[in-house]
Amino acid sequence: MWYAAGTLSRWVVFTALLILAGAVAFRVLVLRAAEERPPGSSGPGPSEIEVARLGGFAGLLLVGGAAGRLAAQLAVFHDPAEPLLSQAGVLLGTTTWGAAWIAQVALGLLAWPTFRVARRRGWGWAASAAVAIAAAVTPAFSGHAYGSGRLTAAAVAGDAVHVVAGGAWLGTLAVMASVTAAARRAGTPPGGEKLVVWIDRFSPLALVSAALIGASGVFAAWLHLDPVSSLWMTPYGQRLLVKVGILGVVLALGAWNWRRSRARISLRGDPARLPASVAFELLAGAAILVITAVLVTTPLPGQ
Repeated sequence: MWYAAGTLSRWVVFTALLILAGAVAFRVLVLRAAEERPPGSSGPGPSEIEVARLGGFAGLLLVGGAAGRLAAQLAVFHDPAEPLLSQAGVLLGTTTWGAAWIAQVALGLLAWPTFRVARRRGWGWAASAAVAIAAAVTPAFSGHAYGSGRLTAAAVAGDAVHVVAGGAWLGTLAVMASVTAAARRAGTPPGGEKLVVWIDRFSPLALVSAALIGASGVFAAWLHLDPVSSLWMTPYGQRLLVKVGILGVVLALGAWNWRRSRARISLRGDPARLPASVAFELLAGAAILVITAVLVTTPLPGQ
């Protein structure tokens, strides 16, 4: 039971991290919020408000996922002879895992007000970006990157790049889909021309992010899988192969959307909506996060 709870809570944490990065990337690189503001107004447009709301929600989601991780960790390693609060204090106060957990919770709590400020002040987006990037570093210190035993600084940096790139790709796509759905519910769906512009701006971001995910993933595999046969001879390597396989599906769906979405949106006219294939891409992305949540607690080969 607690293994499943721990896996679920880690999945929630990874989802929150990707949405945090995706909210910032969408606002800065795709939305170009000034284009949506009414003439003569300096206030945010409805899409920018929705993005900020999503960012704040992701911060609270991060805190909730972290709380679940702590509960699962204590349940698994609890010593009945010791007070639970005392064990929690030792875990959080004397271990790298605990320091990373505290940082994660603090950054999650900080995300909510910074995204709230971003709805009214431009500098709030810079603060939100700093929070999202800092939060993306935290998983490295409670996973295999920090405990790799060699090239630790490079492993931590590579892990952070992996998370940020995942957010810039799948997180941004999830935010775009959510903003579009929210506009439709409000009775003000984006026009086909606007949606096509968003996709045109998102596509190169997704391509660069996919390349960074691939490069950082290969580096991590080289670091952790020695000899190469560990890739198919150990539980860690086998689960990594599953992740790579699902990532291939996501890449294929992304390429399909990149080639087809623009024309489909233009042909449908207004009100516009993203193609259904985007939902399949996001579902495959969610499956990758499930495998990742399992992978980070799978012992490395030789351990």
